[in-house]
Amino acid sequence: MISFLRKIFLPQPEPMNVIYIHKKNIINNLEVLQALQPKAEIFPVLKSNAYGHWLKQITKIIKKLDVPYLVVDSFPEYMIVKKYAKQEILLLGETLAENYYNFNFKRTTFCISNIQVLEYMGKMNRESKIHIFLNTGMNREWIDEENLSKFIEILKQYPKIEVTGVMSHFHSADKTYSNGIEDQIEKFKKMYYQIVSAGYSPQWRHIGNSAWMMKMKDDFFNSFRPGLAMYGYNPLDQADENFNKWKKLKPALSIESRIISLHDLWYGQWVSYGQEYKSYEKEKVATIPFGYAEWLPRSVSWKVMFSNGWRKYFKQVWTICMNMCSLLIDWSVNLYDEIEIVSENLSSKNTLKNLVEQSGMITYEFLVKLDKGIRREVIN
Repeated sequence: MISFLRKIFLPQPEPMNVIYIHKKNIINNLEVLQALQPKAEIFPVLKSNAYGHWLKQITKIIKKLDVPYLVVDSFPEYMIVKKYAKQEILLLGETLAENYYNFNFKRTTFCISNIQVLEYMGKMNRESKIHIFLNTGMNREWIDEENLSKFIEILKQYPKIEVTGVMSHFHSADKTYSNGIEDQIEKFKKMYYQIVSAGYSPQWRHIGNSAWMMKMKDDFFNSFRPGLAMYGYNPLDQADENFNKWKKLKPALSIESRIISLHDLWYGQWVSYGQEYKSYEKEKVATIPFGYAEWLPRSVSWKVMFSNGWRKYFKQVWTICMNMCSLLIDWSVNLYDEIEIVSENLSSKNTLKNLVEQSGMITYEFLVKLDKGIRREVIN
């Protein structure tokens, strides 16, 4: 009833730009990941707005799946996932001390990476669950080997804190030839057994991300935290011997805009800023309301193709502007026609992979920069 009233009194205009989330592709990717590591559990990573896909929608897709945790990075992300999913939440990142009082401790497990937070949680005197975050080589944060004894000593003062997992993070799992990965694994095991020797029995041991799910052959690790691969993107370089293991992944998003302007370009005229190109014959130009404010970087100007959805491609030309860009089209295009900026079909010329390669950015960075104001719609 409430939804019906909202449609009447709060109508939503049809958007010019839409990001489509392909539900079946998310589910397919999780099945591919599970098949790669059938003896381990998967903790889907939903941080950074579900890698730009939109946290609420992705949470609603995954909530019916049998996974032990949904992984978030912050308190605001936790609030959304708690509302729309039933699974336990693994809080990966830090939060202000006063925020801990606002968590549901029955549904939340905290990744603890420093002694100060451990002491604060202990003084709260509440039943709580933690995963100890070990520094095995990233050296950004987390518990160092030389501090682990002190950490355990303080942990023993707070019997209401239950250690349910031990975790770390690889520094270069996606590299074809990576130095130091085996050292990280060896250090993890050494620190893990130190925790076990202190009387703790963590259920979960996890260090692997998407890239390492394809490479890991060690049953010691019984869980993984995939992010990028869950959304359909291969984190490995094409030269990597494991690259083809990801052929069954399917990108989970496509992006469409609409033509807002058609313009005849005559000899000697130009389009957009900088007068970079002048026409030497009659040409037809279309403009769509999608620029670098929405997500499309200026660095791909002149380098990419968009589609009309029927595999007819049009070259993006001239400088990409803040809220619009232009295409060189033919006479079959009409005002308000849909233009597919990104296709989920890997055989298309306008894949996100191609955009990433032309931009000079990495896939992670490209995805998380998607404008939060663009409407997301879940489709099958």
